[in-house]
Amino acid sequence: MRPLPVSLYFMPEWWSRHYHCACPRATEPSQAALDSMYLGRLRYLFRQFGEWGIGKENPVLGGGQIATVLRHGYDTVPILLGTALEYGDAWGFFPRFRPIEELRNLAPVDIGNHPEGEWIVAEKRRLESLYGRATHCLDLGSVVNHAFRMVGQDIYADMIGCPEEVRDLFECILQTMRWFFAFLDRVFGGMDPVPVSNCNVTLMRPALYQELALPFDARQNRFATDLTGAPPRAAVHHCDVPVDPFLEAYSQMPGLASMQASFRSDVALAKRRLACNFSAMISPPALNADLDEFDVHLQKAIADGVDDLAIWNVDSATEPARLRQVLSIIDGACQHYDRAPEYDPMPLCWEEMQWAHGAYQGAQGCSYP
Repeated sequence: MRPLPVSLYFMPEWWSRHYHCACPRATEPSQAALDSMYLGRLRYLFRQFGEWGIGKENPVLGGGQIATVLRHGYDTVPILLGTALEYGDAWGFFPRFRPIEELRNLAPVDIGNHPEGEWIVAEKRRLESLYGRATHCLDLGSVVNHAFRMVGQDIYADMIGCPEEVRDLFECILQTMRWFFAFLDRVFGGMDPVPVSNCNVTLMRPALYQELALPFDARQNRFATDLTGAPPRAAVHHCDVPVDPFLEAYSQMPGLASMQASFRSDVALAKRRLACNFSAMISPPALNADLDEFDVHLQKAIADGVDDLAIWNVDSATEPARLRQVLSIIDGACQHYDRAPEYDPMPLCWEEMQWAHGAYQGAQGCSYP
C-alpha cells in the first residue's frame, strides 16, 4: 500500500476545551512549562487516538516540534518592514495596519544585518543546547500575504486603484524575502522547494492575481536558482479553498512542485494542469458537517491521487469522539484505494510556543523567551 501522510494541527481553543479543562495552562511562561505541556499533550493524544498511531504513551524530549525556532508567527517580514504587532485576549499577533501611502518610500531590509536575525541565530543555539537539534517555522510568505499583514484588506482595493504603488510595495517585500531566504539557507540549510504562502490570494479575482502578483511569485520561485543555480521549484500553499479558478494562473509558474488547497478541489484536473503533487487540506467546517458528504469528497480526492492530507486548524467544536469518526472514515477510504495513512500530529500551537497571548505578555510586549 502506498503511504498517505496525514498531518493534524489543533487550534489553541481545541486544547483549552478538551485538554486544559483537566490540566490547566501554566500561569507563567517558561521553558519548563512548555516542555510539560508538550509531553502532556502527546500522552493525551495517545489516550484519545493511539489506535491510529497518534501521540505517545511515554514521550520524551529531544527534537520534534518543541525544538522549533519561531519568531512573530507569520510576520517576520512585516516586522522587518516596520509593522508593529500587538497582543490581545486571544492567541496570536495582531498587526497595526498602515495605509499604502505611508509605505511609498519603504526600503527592503536584510535580516542578516538586523537584530531579528541575531535573535534567530541565538534561539537556534539555545534549542540545540536543550534538545540536541533545532528546526524552524519561519514563514517566507509571499508578497500578497505580507502586504495584507502590512496594509490590511485595503490592499485589494489598492491593487485596483493604485497598482503601481502596490508593485513598488511588492518589490520591496520580494527583496526582503530574498535576503530572508538566503539567511535561512545559511543558518538552517536549503529550502527545497521554495515555499510560496498564498493564503490571501484567494480573496481576489484570478485575473488580478495573474496580472499583479503572479510575476512576483514566479520570481520568488527562483530564489534557490539565484542562490545555487538549482532549477526553479515552488511549493504553493493556496489555503483551504478550491484551487480550480486559479489553475490557469498557477500553470504559468515555472517549476511548480506541489500545490496545497482544499480537498474539494478537482484534484485530478489540478494534477494534470500543474503536473505537481497535491496536498489536500480538510477544513474545520468539513469535519463538523455531514460525514457522509465528507466521505464522498474524501474518496474522490484519494481516487484522484492526492499526495497527502492536511487536517489543520481543528477547532473546539470537533470533539475527540467526532475526530475518531473522521479518522475511521479516512482509514476506510485509504483501504479502498490501497493507501496506508500515516498520521503526524502537532501537539503545540505555534502561538503557544511564543506565549502569544495578552494574559502572558502584559502591556510591555513579548517577555519570552
